[in-house]
Amino acid sequence: MEDLEQRMIDAARRGQPEGYTYLMTRYGRRVHLLVSQVIPDARDAEEVAQDAFVRAFDRLDTFDEGRGTFATWIGRIAWNLAMNAVRGWGPRELDLLDNLDYLDELEEPDSEAGRFTLLDEAIDRLRPEERTLLHLRYYNGMSLAQISEVMDVAAGPLASRLQRIRQKLSKLIQL
Repeated sequence: MEDLEQRMIDAARRGQPEGYTYLMTRYGRRVHLLVSQVIPDARDAEEVAQDAFVRAFDRLDTFDEGRGTFATWIGRIAWNLAMNAVRGWGPRELDLLDNLDYLDELEEPDSEAGRFTLLDEAIDRLRPEERTLLHLRYYNGMSLAQISEVMDVAAGPLASRLQRIRQKLSKLIQL
């Protein structure tokens, strides 16, 4: 762990504002992006991201540097809060392959821009867990081992899920 980061974690543990500020500045965007992959509404996502920091700061004494990074730890807290929020809302997402009416609205599905639009819309229709897995792997560049810590799933099943998601997306953008 970076020496400055460790000092700031220790400062936050002692209740010093500069420790909190440093951690929120360094990880705030990452936490918000993670939460927004699960919760599409910007206000709801912001609220859950803030809750993740509140929870992390309340439980900072339980963070064990020997078990992982602060980024993974705060990510797991944010993931759990986001998933709990979504579960509380009940089913909202459409299954990707069940509703393809939106494909008719694309003007040029064979053009590169049309394919990117199609891919973006397909990703938006994934379940929150699927969007998050794609986001963590391809946008954040996290390894499957790191993602497994955040999502609390073994790396093997994550690799299989990722493959199924890619197949699902591949079928859609080839239509």
